[in-house]
Amino acid sequence: MSGEELVSRIRESNRRRQAVIDAVCGACENKCCQQMTMMGGQDLRRLLRGMLLAPEFEAQVRGGLRRVADRLEVDLRVVQHVTELLAASQPDDRANDIAALRASVRDWAEFVAWLRSDFDLTLDELRRLLMFSAIRSNTLNALSRFTGGLGALVNLSGDEASFRFHGRRIAPPPCLFYLDDLGCICADAKPAKCANFFCAGVPNLVEELRRELSFDDFVLANFGVTSVAEAIRMMRLERRLGPEFVDPKVLLGATEEDIEAVAAALGRSGETVRLKRLDRPGMRSAAEVEQELASIPDDTALIEAYPAIDGNTLYELALALDRIRLRDEHPSFVLIARELAATPAAHPLWDDQMMAQPLGALDLFAIEH
Repeated sequence: MSGEELVSRIRESNRRRQAVIDAVCGACENKCCQQMTMMGGQDLRRLLRGMLLAPEFEAQVRGGLRRVADRLEVDLRVVQHVTELLAASQPDDRANDIAALRASVRDWAEFVAWLRSDFDLTLDELRRLLMFSAIRSNTLNALSRFTGGLGALVNLSGDEASFRFHGRRIAPPPCLFYLDDLGCICADAKPAKCANFFCAGVPNLVEELRRELSFDDFVLANFGVTSVAEAIRMMRLERRLGPEFVDPKVLLGATEEDIEAVAAALGRSGETVRLKRLDRPGMRSAAEVEQELASIPDDTALIEAYPAIDGNTLYELALALDRIRLRDEHPSFVLIARELAATPAAHPLWDDQMMAQPLGALDLFAIEH
């Protein structure tokens, strides 16, 4: 398969996968995105990297967060209204509880103002995005200390605010990064748990994908398309930001010149480059990959160049890298292959509807020349 044919197939596979996701997730009204936020500290690094790499993506995220601020302000007005009703009706011995509630309301208001601000594009600033779950929880806990406090919150919400009972508790809010008309404002920088989607719904997302795509086409649908210059720019940015930002890369459709360019760029970044050229297709278990990457010395980049890899190899790589990610380790590793080999038998996870498919959070790119 030529490089042009590979890129074309990837784009078509992406289109078909997205059509299935739109249809299935639309049928269940995006329930996964209505259950709070999956964003974690490591996910924020991916988000920051994406915003720094692409000004248009930065504008998308900032614009989306300002719209989220509008949504949170509607809820805030209801909370403020209930707070003042309670303050006017409580005896003096509840002054401390009222003060605690008002402090939580102030935290909520300050968070909304921050979302609308031109905050600095740093990891310390983005970490504030992880604070809202605690702010909302503290506010609801403070309201729950008053008889009828949560009931008033729901009753005064009307059709605009989000507060609803789910059993005896207030239902969780939508994801902080989700907008009804746009979906996830993080796009390809979405949290790993969302990118490696898990679906227990009916219709089941994984089952519908299996109906519409072959295993190899699904693997290709997880690839992005970029130039070798852009891939190198991403790697160099990660290293400027710090070792905790370094994510392993898979480059498909790369030429010999691309391999040399990547090796030279990592060398210029200050790393000692180990380039291994293998004349056999890549085929290793997750445990073998994990063991190999654990042995990479500090300040050393490992580049492995294969004639071809297949989808099962990438699944095993993804499983290993997920375990490494959970330990917050960041090996400097680049796997480069000329092409994706046909898979004789799909990975066992592909046949399990209830398991997350582990490729979504990997940096997988096909090189377009």
